[in-house]
Amino acid sequence: MIRCRSVSIHRPRDGATMVLMVVLLPVMIALAALAINVAQMESVNTDLQVATDAAVRAAGREYLLTADKNKALLAAQELADRNRVGSFVLPIESGDLEYGVGDRANVNSPYTFTHTGAGNAVRLTTNSLASGTSGVDLLFPFFGSNVKIRPQISAVCTQGVIDIALVIDRSGSMAYSSSETAVYPPGPAAAPAGWDFGDPVPPQARWLDLIASAKVFVDELDASPTEELVALTIYDENSTTLLNLSNNYDQIINELEFISGSFDKGGTNIGGGMLGGQSALTNATYGRQEASKVIVLMTDGVHNIGTSPNSAANTIANSGIALFTITFSDEANQAEMQSVANKCGGQHFHAANASQLKDAFQQIARSLPTLLTE
Repeated sequence: MIRCRSVSIHRPRDGATMVLMVVLLPVMIALAALAINVAQMESVNTDLQVATDAAVRAAGREYLLTADKNKALLAAQELADRNRVGSFVLPIESGDLEYGVGDRANVNSPYTFTHTGAGNAVRLTTNSLASGTSGVDLLFPFFGSNVKIRPQISAVCTQGVIDIALVIDRSGSMAYSSSETAVYPPGPAAAPAGWDFGDPVPPQARWLDLIASAKVFVDELDASPTEELVALTIYDENSTTLLNLSNNYDQIINELEFISGSFDKGGTNIGGGMLGGQSALTNATYGRQEASKVIVLMTDGVHNIGTSPNSAANTIANSGIALFTITFSDEANQAEMQSVANKCGGQHFHAANASQLKDAFQQIARSLPTLLTE
């Protein structure tokens, strides 16, 4: 009988594997480098968008305050320098900034930018970066080439259209000066002999300081590139809207000065005044659907009658209206006014004297919402 035995034959495969590894290793390294470069490009693009957003905000604020395009450019360049990508500074030239009008159909619609050469909006496009030679170096250049990351990015800063309710304290304490305690009797220290409520407001009265500050406020609005509509609401123990939303700022001062001729006493219904301002802003006959809504409330005292400010603040916050508060004199409840402003997405300002009151109104007029819209 013949027996057969199988014999295994060993082929030399180790050499082939080594050859394959030599061939594939550069490919694997190249793919890894590509993946790292792609991740770096995404990161750099994000960082450059942040720098662009910051720069256009700065340019927009400066332009809307001064209408000076050179100052707007310098502001943008300064913010770009403060938002570097590593050591790289986003280059911004005058041709990268465009000026125009930002508008929207309603409050829930996005703003659109139209290049008109002037207006309430500034657009920054990184043309100098995209067409220039500077940029962020890739971590792994391809084939030894000096490839740089230089995307074209745009951002727009728009001062939105705003409807404002000016809500003013007309309680009896406003007849006193800011440096004295408002307790009746006696009457204000500067009042002439025989003065009583119902007579013209005395010299040095807080009310006269308020009128001067309101003039500063409307002058700032008048100088802005957008058309703000303003309503006037006053409150003592009750709340009354004297003027519906309009762009006739002279009427506001005229109404306040008319009250000076016969100044009555009254309580301090701050919450009622807040809700009166809200009603003025939501009046569909006079308000604009596309406008942001802002209440600027001034008080010199402590709420003592009617709807509580905190309750009114809840209603206003739920309606999406921003509330700025100003307390005038050290008798005012600063803590409460700070609280309601915070609740309604606004800011609180305190003024101890007439000069500080003017500054507060001016700061609010200048800091009304500036929106990043693209």
